Amino acid sequence: MASFRLPQDRRRITGINHMKNGIALSCLLVAVSGLAWLVAGCASTPTLAVQQAGYPKDQVDAPGLFADNCATCHGHDGRARTFHGRFLGAQNFTDARWQKNTSDDEIIRAIKTGPKLMPAFQKKLSAAEIEALAAYVRTFKPAS
Repeated sequence: MASFRLPQDRRRITGINHMKNGIALSCLLVAVSGLAWLVAGCASTPTLAVQQAGYPKDQVDAPGLFADNCATCHGHDGRARTFHGRFLGAQNFTDARWQKNTSDDEIIRAIKTGPKLMPAFQKKLSAAEIEALAAYVRTFKPAS
């Protein structure tokens, strides 16, 4: 009984295709893992938010909340010149046009619902904390 064997060239092509598929799958897994890591870096649940949950707006440590929840992407200076900020397209809060054309209600809505890849904070922060953060975002001076 004769056995069937692929010609040598066909076996080599099949092996190359399997290797290409394996490399493509590995690259896809690395990319998905990296994206998950980036998004998770923006979604923190620090203790400061829990400590201040019952505070009125004027007693909330907005700079501290910003540092804990926002600075990973938007940067401590609000310019979004961080690795996460550049990769995810975070808003630069020092942009004069953005400061002029964006209402306080739009900032509050963005913090609550999380536009694009930004996480939503409506269930993580109190209403007073969100309002304090929105007011703090207004303190960033336009870049000169």
